[in-house]
Amino acid sequence: MPQKVEPPKKSWHQRLSQGLALSRQGVWGKIENIFTRGDLTDEAMEELEALLYGADLGTQLVGEMLKELRQQVSAKNNTLDSFKAYFYETLKTRMSPIQSLVPEELFDVTKKKAETITIMIVGVNGVGKTTTIGKLATRLSRQGAKVVVGACDTFRAAAVDQLEVWCQRAGAQMVRAKEGASPSGVGYETLKTALSSKADYCILDTAGRLHTKGNLMEELKKSKEVLAKLDPKAPHHVLLVLDAITGQNALRQAQEFHKTLGLTGLIFTKCDSSSKAGSAVGIVQELKVPIAYIGVGEDVEDLDRFVVEDYLGLLLNYGNSN
Repeated sequence: MPQKVEPPKKSWHQRLSQGLALSRQGVWGKIENIFTRGDLTDEAMEELEALLYGADLGTQLVGEMLKELRQQVSAKNNTLDSFKAYFYETLKTRMSPIQSLVPEELFDVTKKKAETITIMIVGVNGVGKTTTIGKLATRLSRQGAKVVVGACDTFRAAAVDQLEVWCQRAGAQMVRAKEGASPSGVGYETLKTALSSKADYCILDTAGRLHTKGNLMEELKKSKEVLAKLDPKAPHHVLLVLDAITGQNALRQAQEFHKTLGLTGLIFTKCDSSSKAGSAVGIVQELKVPIAYIGVGEDVEDLDRFVVEDYLGLLLNYGNSN
């Protein structure tokens, strides 16, 4: 009987390229078509303007880009290649200084700056928060890190059960709520467990919605503040999970969380299901907060470090990225 041959695993570059396909073929594909039609007429420039504003890059950035593009048109330097080069370099220049703020300890256990690194993961329900935490715990555990995860979303039993499955697979320890416990209480107990066991990472899941009339942001703020009683520097990182599908709405969410919690990084998920993955550019620009990870699917391997050059190259179909 012939032996079943497993298909070769896709590299992260291939996964990212596939994950950004909808965005590349959507807005950016339409922009390419404008340039391949010939000269940029006034009508074509209006069409280009509408597409750029629809790409969720941010109004100020789009305004500056359009001004530069009009100058290029006047100088008869309006080829598709020159357009892509200009876009790539402009977006890279804007994003790179902010992206350089991402600490290596989020990716590499050997670069830790403290014995136990506490990571608080926040975001509204439905963005893939629990799955993302499971993938993150798996990535770190595979490096030999000891990981403790806190199921602080005390309002959704299904989310806690899902997180428990991920933790079992990852070999991570999970702390779950005792009956009647508050989200901040679970976070406190989780960090206490992590510190006493000398864990490398303490990752805290949080509620994305409250079933009472209480204010979500106030509860999250309390959850953050209570950690400092055990470790004055905790949490070391507050990462917001954003769903690419929501586009500009993701920016409004991010602003609200940032105002209350002081975000240190973003995790951009579900890019494979959206044509709005370009909105990451506008969000980083607006908040001055970097993207740590990008997600393009359900598998563990579908979450990886956000590298601005790879992201822009694949989004714009530019250079040697594809």
